[in-house]
Amino acid sequence: MTSIATIQRLSTTSQPGHPWVHRADLSGNLPGQPCVATLLGSDGEPLGSGLFDPRDLIAAWRRFSLAADSDFDAAYLTTAIHDALSRRSDDHCQRLVAAEADYLPGLEVELYEDVLTIRAGHPVVEAVLDDIVACLQEACQPREIVFLSKGPRRTLSGQNLKARWIEVDGIAYRLDLLNAEKPCIYLDQREQHALVGSLCEGRSVLDGFAHSGAFALQAARAGAAHVVAVDSDATCVKSIGAQAEKNHCFVETIEADVGAFLGERSAGELDAIILDPPSVGRIDTAAVEALHVRAFSCLPEGGLLATYCRSTETPVAEFENCVARAAAAAGREARIFTRTAQPFDFPVLLNFPESHYLKGLILQVE
Repeated sequence: MTSIATIQRLSTTSQPGHPWVHRADLSGNLPGQPCVATLLGSDGEPLGSGLFDPRDLIAAWRRFSLAADSDFDAAYLTTAIHDALSRRSDDHCQRLVAAEADYLPGLEVELYEDVLTIRAGHPVVEAVLDDIVACLQEACQPREIVFLSKGPRRTLSGQNLKARWIEVDGIAYRLDLLNAEKPCIYLDQREQHALVGSLCEGRSVLDGFAHSGAFALQAARAGAAHVVAVDSDATCVKSIGAQAEKNHCFVETIEADVGAFLGERSAGELDAIILDPPSVGRIDTAAVEALHVRAFSCLPEGGLLATYCRSTETPVAEFENCVARAAAAAGREARIFTRTAQPFDFPVLLNFPESHYLKGLILQVE
C-alpha cells in the first residue's frame, strides 16, 4: 500500500452522501499534490477514501470507497473494474466504466467492437494507467486501446488506427477514434436513437444538433417521409451524408444554427423534431425556452417532439419547466409519451445527481 494522506472536512455545501467535497470545505495542512486521501468529518470520524486534487475547486476530493485508508492500487482497480464489467451486458458497443458511478472517479472506458477507449480525467488515474490497461487487457482482450485524455490521441500499440465502419443497432457508422474532429457515436443515446426513429414512420423529421446523424438515420430506416439533419459543424454534416449513402437511405443535410433553421420553417412543415444539443454545465433557460418555442410553433397537431438535456448541473424539473413554459408561450399543449434517462451502461448514483446528466422528453404536441 502506498502512503495515504488524511484530510478533514470542517463544513459542507453538498448534500449528505455526495461523493464530492469542494476545496473550500476542506481545512488543515492539505497535500500540495494529487494523491489518495482518507476524509475525516468535523468530528474526526472517517468518511471514506477518495482521490484528492488541490487544483480542483468543485471536486477536490472524489470518493471511491466508503472504507477508510483504502488504496487506489492495482488490487483495488482490478476488483472495481471487474465489478463494473459484471454489471454490463455482452453488447459489442457500450460504456464499460462510468467514473464515480462505478466507483472509479476520473475513469471512463468504452467498447467499440474489439477496440477500447480510455479517458483519464484525474492525475491519480493517469498515474495508475498501466495497472488499468493491464486489467482491461486481461478482462476484455481488445485488439487495440485508444487513449482519449489530454493531448493528441494515441494507441497503446503506437500504431495508426484507421477509420472503419461499425454497425450499431442496424446502422453503419464510420468510426475514427484517433481524429477528435470527427463525430463520435453517442452510446448514451443508443436506446433513444432506435426508439424515436421507430416513431417517425411517414413523418417529415428534423434531427437538430445532429452530430453523427444517428436519429436521422434511424428515422430514415424506419420509413420517414423526409429527414433533414441540421448541425453547425461542417465536418458533422459531411459525415452524415456519407453515412446516409452507406446505409442506402436519403438524409438532407444542412449546416446551420438549429434555432435559426426552425425560425425559418412554416407551421406544419415538420411533424417530428428531435433536439439533442451538446453537453453544458448548466443550461441557459432563456435560450432553451426560445428554441422550444420555435419547435412548438412549427409542429402540427399530433406532431412529435423529442428533446434532451445534457447537463450535470441542471435538474430534471428545471429542464422540464423550460419546455413547459415554451409550450405555453407558443400557445400549445403536449402529452408526455415518455420521460427518458440514461441506459444501463451509464449508471446513476442515488446521492450523486451529477451522474444523472442526460434527461429527456418525448412529447405528442396538441
